[in-house]
Amino acid sequence: MAIILFIAFVPLVLLSGTIYYHYSRTVKEKIRNALKNVAENRKSTIDLFLKDRAINLGVLAHTHSFDYLRDRKNLDVVFQLLKRVDSAFVDLGVIDGNGLQIAYIGAYALEGKDYSSAGWFQSVMRNKEVYISDVFPGFRKVPHFVIAIKRVEAGRPWILRATIDTETINHFMSTALLGKRGNAYILNRKGVYQICGRDPGRVLNKSDFKIPPFFSGINEEEKYGPRGEPVLYAMAWLKNSDWLMVIEQNLKDELGPMIHVKNIVLAIFAVSSLIIIFSTVLIARRVIGRLEEIGRERSNLTNQLVHADKLASIGRLATGIAHEINNPLAVIAEKAGWMEDLLGEGDIKNDPNYSELLKATQDIKKHVNRGKKVTHRLLGFARRMEMVYEEIDLNSTLDETVYFLEREARFRNIDIIKEYQDSLPRVFSDGAQLQQVFLNMFNNAIDAIEKNGKILISTKSVNGSILVSIADTGAGIPGENLERIFDPFYTTKPVNKGTGLGLSISYGIIKKLGGQIKVESEVGKGTTFHIILPLSQPGERS
Repeated sequence: MAIILFIAFVPLVLLSGTIYYHYSRTVKEKIRNALKNVAENRKSTIDLFLKDRAINLGVLAHTHSFDYLRDRKNLDVVFQLLKRVDSAFVDLGVIDGNGLQIAYIGAYALEGKDYSSAGWFQSVMRNKEVYISDVFPGFRKVPHFVIAIKRVEAGRPWILRATIDTETINHFMSTALLGKRGNAYILNRKGVYQICGRDPGRVLNKSDFKIPPFFSGINEEEKYGPRGEPVLYAMAWLKNSDWLMVIEQNLKDELGPMIHVKNIVLAIFAVSSLIIIFSTVLIARRVIGRLEEIGRERSNLTNQLVHADKLASIGRLATGIAHEINNPLAVIAEKAGWMEDLLGEGDIKNDPNYSELLKATQDIKKHVNRGKKVTHRLLGFARRMEMVYEEIDLNSTLDETVYFLEREARFRNIDIIKEYQDSLPRVFSDGAQLQQVFLNMFNNAIDAIEKNGKILISTKSVNGSILVSIADTGAGIPGENLERIFDPFYTTKPVNKGTGLGLSISYGIIKKLGGQIKVESEVGKGTTFHIILPLSQPGERS
């Protein structure tokens, strides 16, 4: 069973595993490609957004002079024009080379503010003409970032600075969200949140995300989230800034189809396993049962062959013994007859011992006849006299046999109960031989009961055969003796009460008639002999 299960399960496991592996690989590859496309699209969109705002602001700075833009009215006109073109600009300011904002248009009172100590101002003044800052709260205490354009006019540097609405970029990032638990955000080189698509409250907070060195293009990385769920990250550095865009995809949300397929595969595997196990167990049990049945049949056949061999050997021995005994018995019988004839002549009748002599010769003849009967039975056992087949009514044959023993049964207070099947089919068999078998069975039953008991005789037709059962309420036969009861000369009766040939001869008769004898016995409850006889002569059965 283990080998069969192993052979059946290995292909099933390999097939299920291969299907799931290739399907999951295909699904993950599809998710990776989709995430990469989204990341490339969002990177291009944000890069273009920042570039366009820097260009628009640069055009204003290079087409208008410092003196023109420092006038607040002129700056307001330019700002309104800029707002018409691009609504992302929140305010606009002109800052001189000392960091003082000399003109400002916007919602806050920032004119006159000094930015000389601000990091973005120092960075612009050192080496950058276009500067995009990190997000910071600034004087207004609201997270924002600025784009600053430096221009040198007549040897004097000045800066045109504009605040950009972060909600616009946040909107871009929000549209990149994938699934219910996906996220998209932008970090600076220190790992501080600049833009948070799903959770704006995390802006300016430090992230646990490990910032990788600068790289070009899109990088992908699969990690495990805080709850142990698989998360796929797509990362890209934005142009003209120190910002890292990160889009994360919770694979658990997107692997729904794969999980569904996995469940289906597992269900098929489970059902197939149950079918395999059930079939294997069923087939194995049937095969083992059949093997056991064949073993029992072979054992029975072996026992029958051994028994037949015993009978043949004993038969040859019985034939020799019978012949050897018959010869002296014939001489003794002849001499006894001659002696009896002599006793009938002359004066011998007047002899006072005449009666004793006559009785002695009669006893000799009587015991000679008895010896002849024993040798005749031995010869019958050895030669298995030819059967005379005729149609027989078994019910009548049983009644005739019971008639011989009814008087003895009544004397011992033994009830004989008959349960015959009406209209029992006739059998084609040897009536005299069957009567001998039945008589032997009844004698054994009476001997087993001794006194006060019952003998049940039943007949019935079973599967094209006739079943005759003879049950007694005697002492029963121990289990260790059941296999030997049909052996010649084996008997459990007291000495001089049985020869041990009755059941052996009965067994041989029934086998030659094409039937079977079976015995069931329980010590203390009784014994039942079942005699199964075919309806037709053995040679006529197909």
